[in-house]
Amino acid sequence: MWIAATVLDRAYLEGAQRARKLKKLGNLKLQEEGEASNATSPTEEPTQKLTVSHIEGYECQPIFLNVLEAIEPGVVCAGHDNNQPDSFAALLSSLNELGERQLVHVVKWAKALPGFRNLHVDDQMAVIQYSWMGLMVFAMGWRSFTNVNSRMLYFAPDLVFNEYRMHKSRMYSQCVRMRHLSQEFGWLQITPQEFLCMKALLLFSIIPVDGLKNQKFFDELRMNYIKELDRIIACKRKNPTSCSRRFYQLTKLLDSVQPIARELHQFTFDLLIKSHMVSVDFPEMMAEIISVQVPKILSGKVKPIYFHTQ
Repeated sequence: MWIAATVLDRAYLEGAQRARKLKKLGNLKLQEEGEASNATSPTEEPTQKLTVSHIEGYECQPIFLNVLEAIEPGVVCAGHDNNQPDSFAALLSSLNELGERQLVHVVKWAKALPGFRNLHVDDQMAVIQYSWMGLMVFAMGWRSFTNVNSRMLYFAPDLVFNEYRMHKSRMYSQCVRMRHLSQEFGWLQITPQEFLCMKALLLFSIIPVDGLKNQKFFDELRMNYIKELDRIIACKRKNPTSCSRRFYQLTKLLDSVQPIARELHQFTFDLLIKSHMVSVDFPEMMAEIISVQVPKILSGKVKPIYFHTQ
């Protein structure tokens, strides 16, 4: 059972047109053969491996980064009425509405990522359904860092959580952890390029325990993104020891997203169960993904891929 299939499929169709245009950027080669083979033979492996192009001699400005910058979603508003008094129901209903709107953008963004459409279509759906929370938390942390210096949680331009709203939301402990994540961007002096690559890598950081339809290709794709992160690090640091230290710092930060996402999964699932009692609204797609897919994560059927031993 897929998340609000008609809504998600519409986002896929819109994203496909955008991705075709992005193929022309720097002559990036997104292999259409793999996608075609998925449509004709679901069990057949793609005939070609992903190659993420970069310009020899100009590794600090790879085409890969140009693509990530071009496809990065724009600002999404929650539609929150800031003239009304802050209440638990109003704040959480607006967060759910924002999640619905952002999820559509996540689908379009993922479809445009190099190599993503070569995954089996079931695997494409799976990684989005399982990684969306971590992606949104990570992106929100970055917005909070760049817009308000991590003092508050910048969910959207019209939905910023100060200390009062954090308490009012009844998820203060989760908000504190998200704020700490945002502060890490400043403490580690994360660059925009590092952020973009790390966010892409988060998409490939949680899978079913039993594996995906084409686990081998997923593993190869994930490894290519890890190599791109390593290349971005090497652009600024010529010393191997310094590069290794930076890679350790960034991967530790990526690992730290998963426990936060799990806490939020539990919170949103519990909230959905009692939503009618507390008058919190859940848009259709959010209700579907939380009721059907989140339990798989909470029950251990889906687990994150960590870089470091937990």
